[in-house]
Amino acid sequence: MTLSTKLFYPLSVASLSLLLAGCMLGPDYHQPPAVTGTTATALHRANQPGVTLAAPVQRWWLPLHDNDLDWLIEQALSHNPNLRATEAQLRSARALVQQRQAELLPKVNATAAYANITPPDSVKNSVNQASAGAAAAAQTYGGPAAAQAIRARTGNVDLDTELYDAGFDASWELDVFGRRRRAEQGALAQAEASEARLADAQVQMAAEVGQAYINYLGTRQRIAIAERNLAMANQTYRLNQQRRERGVAADMEVERSLLQVRQQEGRLPMLRAQALISLDQLALLIGREPGVLDARLAGDKPLPALPAVVPVDDAASLIRRRPDVRQAERELAAASAQIGESIAGYFPQVTLFGSVGMTTTSPKDFNTDAISTVWAPFLRWSFLDFGRVKAQVAQARAGNDASAAAYEGKVLAALQDANSALARFGAARQQLVSADQAQASAVRSANLVMQRYRAGATSLIDALDVQRQQLSAEDSQAQAQVELLVDYVALQKSLGLGWGPVAAATDAHR
Repeated sequence: MTLSTKLFYPLSVASLSLLLAGCMLGPDYHQPPAVTGTTATALHRANQPGVTLAAPVQRWWLPLHDNDLDWLIEQALSHNPNLRATEAQLRSARALVQQRQAELLPKVNATAAYANITPPDSVKNSVNQASAGAAAAAQTYGGPAAAQAIRARTGNVDLDTELYDAGFDASWELDVFGRRRRAEQGALAQAEASEARLADAQVQMAAEVGQAYINYLGTRQRIAIAERNLAMANQTYRLNQQRRERGVAADMEVERSLLQVRQQEGRLPMLRAQALISLDQLALLIGREPGVLDARLAGDKPLPALPAVVPVDDAASLIRRRPDVRQAERELAAASAQIGESIAGYFPQVTLFGSVGMTTTSPKDFNTDAISTVWAPFLRWSFLDFGRVKAQVAQARAGNDASAAAYEGKVLAALQDANSALARFGAARQQLVSADQAQASAVRSANLVMQRYRAGATSLIDALDVQRQQLSAEDSQAQAQVELLVDYVALQKSLGLGWGPVAAATDAHR
């Protein structure tokens, strides 16, 4: 058989496999209409003052123009341990894709071996005994010359043997029915789902840092308000002590003003503790130990100012951008690929095997005469195992249905989340307007009453009551301002903003 004839059969099989390579069992995946639909409708709760239909900024914290907030979020996105763990899971998923792609290619192995074979003494003794018996028989029937010839031939036999082997072998499973390609599609979809999972974790992390930072600044602001009101209460208390010394104030008035001082003092410890807790929470989020931010964030500063207009795009854009929705859609794609991979179990698997090698008893004998080749197609078909395959196909179809329902639920939850965040943001904006008006009115009332009190035209009870109202109004205004900013961050989170490649974190703001 010529070399061309030897190669014709395996090449013919390989060519046939290429013709069949387009065959893949199972459903071809198509994106659900909720993603591919072109209808762009505005979110129902977006029709309110201060909200405009426009593409939002992905890094939503930059329009707030707060360097500390920028630095904290960048540090968290770069160094948070939970994000690093999620990123490692993404690398693992991408490596699995490379593995599935490699499984589509032929596998080639190179082999080399050396063997030194020494038989046991019992074998050597048996051979020697057989040689002596043959020589004795030759002596009897053929004479001394025949016996000498036998001894000459068997006396030089060396039973110790050396073997040298070198070669290559290759195997290739022909993906006739698309089992391997469906596995690759599923692995790729799972890797993309892991990528979306990381993006969703980034969205959650940026929002959590933003809200913790705003709460910290708000607590510091409330501490400053409480300290100012404590100073005012101490001033009133000292004034009443002086009036009592002059005999124009009763002991009851002094005690009431002292009670006001003690009440103001009692507010400060918990507020200061809340500020420290927020600092430690921020340190944890950026992957650092408690106390590391105490010096950096020690100074008082105003809360960030919101943009005059908050951009919010349409529902279709929101669905495409939200990482949790993308994750659910990619998991649905992976479940669809699993159906085809399971159906392929009904059909045989065809593998081509080839080997080229040389085996000799001496290195000098490595030449073309020592070459041996093997070409062999293998067919494996578990045709009696259809019950197991049928169950696997049913599991895959059920898993696909579950993933489709989960995707639909994610879409609806995303729309509900964004609309609820818009409703809360609008209510918080109105609440802040009312709180600003109430605080301004309380300041004017307090100034008027204190003037009348110092002039002796009103009682201490009225003065203390107005002071309490002023304190409550100032504190409510601060809380309303914090609530609006927190709801602003929640709105950005609901829009799926804050994910993407993270630049290398620096300590430029340290």
